[in-house]
Amino acid sequence: MAFLTFLQRVMNWFVPEHLSGDLHTRKRVQMFIISHVFGPIIATPIPLFLWFNDPRPWPQVPILAASIYGFWPFLALVKLFPRAYTPLAMASVLNLTFCILWGTYNYGGASSPFLVWLVLTPLLAFMYMGSTWTARIFVLGQITLGIAGLYGAYLYTDFPVHIPVENMVVAGVLSALGSNIYVFMMAAYYSSVVDSQSELIKEIDRHQSTLKALTRAKDDAERANGAKSEFLAKMSHELRTPLNAVLGYSELLLEDAELDGRGEQIADLQKISAAGKHLLAMVNDILDISKIEAGKMVLHVENVDLDKLIDEIEATARPLAAKNANSFMVERGPDLGVMRADITKLRQAIFNLLSNAAKFTQNGQITLSVKRNGDWMEIAVADTGIGISQEQQKVLFSNFTQASSKIAAVYGGTGLGLSLSQNLCRLMGGRIEIESESGKGSLFTIRLPAQVEQAAAEPIISALPLPLRHKQAGFPADGEAEADEAAAGRAGSSRDATIPDQRPRLLVVDDDRSFLELAERLFAREGYTPICTDAPQSALQIARTVKPAAIFLDILMPGFDGWDVLAALKADPVTADIPVFMISILSERSKALAAGADGIVMKPFDGSKVKAALAGLKATRGQLRAKAVNG
Repeated sequence: MAFLTFLQRVMNWFVPEHLSGDLHTRKRVQMFIISHVFGPIIATPIPLFLWFNDPRPWPQVPILAASIYGFWPFLALVKLFPRAYTPLAMASVLNLTFCILWGTYNYGGASSPFLVWLVLTPLLAFMYMGSTWTARIFVLGQITLGIAGLYGAYLYTDFPVHIPVENMVVAGVLSALGSNIYVFMMAAYYSSVVDSQSELIKEIDRHQSTLKALTRAKDDAERANGAKSEFLAKMSHELRTPLNAVLGYSELLLEDAELDGRGEQIADLQKISAAGKHLLAMVNDILDISKIEAGKMVLHVENVDLDKLIDEIEATARPLAAKNANSFMVERGPDLGVMRADITKLRQAIFNLLSNAAKFTQNGQITLSVKRNGDWMEIAVADTGIGISQEQQKVLFSNFTQASSKIAAVYGGTGLGLSLSQNLCRLMGGRIEIESESGKGSLFTIRLPAQVEQAAAEPIISALPLPLRHKQAGFPADGEAEADEAAAGRAGSSRDATIPDQRPRLLVVDDDRSFLELAERLFAREGYTPICTDAPQSALQIARTVKPAAIFLDILMPGFDGWDVLAALKADPVTADIPVFMISILSERSKALAAGADGIVMKPFDGSKVKAALAGLKATRGQLRAKAVNG
């Protein structure tokens, strides 16, 4: 075993480095080396016999011996000239052929016992060089020429008789024995190579089977993940639809209660509204995490004025911190300037950290610090709260995981906020780091590149109110007479209130009648006359007849969906210039704008989103009216 190990090391040392990478080539070089090490040793008895039995051995026996022992210098040549392996292998085969034919010519001619070695020539040539066309032509050519030369010598000259053929029996036995030992050795080594390759092939087959199983498992996982995403999207729709009514009507009732001074109902309605908003936040977090896991969450990168962002966050976070009698401080580094990032996701991550700090800290201090560190932004939230142990920190950023069950029981929560925030930061090329000790507060640091890379795909828009974009299309003036309302009432199952002439009209298209009732009340409170229909196929006719100031169009409707209605509205010259705002529970902003819509309003539909949308309408109407006057 030790000898085999030593032999393997010797062979590896001789193998050229540039040939060791390919398994098959390395094995061929190793067979070249092992045959050149042991070949001369195996053939040694033949020149010794000839030397002692030939009365005049000079010069034929020394030439034969020089040819036999000339195989050893090939080992050094391969080491010295590794790039010349193939030419050296050809030269070695030529030397072997010469050695065999020289011995045959001088000792016995066609009856020579050395002629048996000639069968080794093609065997060794193909072992050294492989079965390439170059090797085939070379082997066939040198054997043909060698035998032709031997036959030519037979025809035109006499073979020399240095030892009578009848006295060559011992030489024949030695030749047969040596050639068989040589073939046995090479065959045994080749067999071990084949066996190792067979094991390798079996291992490859096993790996391929494993790869196929993994591929099937991956496909199954992707299908399951797709089904999960589809399920979550549908569940989001099903959950947000009733939430739309809960939040909308609770806000309406709360406003009525405040106007009427019904203090005992205000507290109850505030609890209903808060519970609905909490449930909505959970739905949004679960959907966002699902999008991140499915690789569908992408970025909407824009310039972010950090000082302005901090002012907005401070205005929201200060009363949040004060609920548990905490003081709130903001530390700003010099020259914060502007960073490029997804402001919605950045704000969401910061708010999650501040919300946690306010929740787990009582009668303490919360500090928000922002600084620029070269090409990176560092946004840190420090608190003096309950802290987190090292063991708890290991699972802190996992989905649905909180520091401990005791903390979850006391403080509540779903364990989604930190996981979502970490994933959002990673999506922007950064991360959240934590430094904390149980009972001594925590420090969470968001580290983001100052220039977040622009996402190539459609951006995912959050459920916050969206800025509204308008085309330069005319709105009906406040005093303009509108077309007959009756035509709109006849289309589909539309519903509308009595329409005062001085109130601009808005067309709302949605298959959910509960939503239409809520939208009607919300728009009416803001001084508009809503025209509502749950028949999307009638929206074009209503819009042509009524010519509303704007159209609010739901995306998800059975049969004739919002995209179909939008395309029909934009294709008609009468309605093409009417601003259209898509209403959706999904993030379809880029798709909506590309299809010709002027903006998107996310469900659930509440007062803040209505006011934001209507403020955009009023601003646009004012600009258009000023242009008309100046023109």
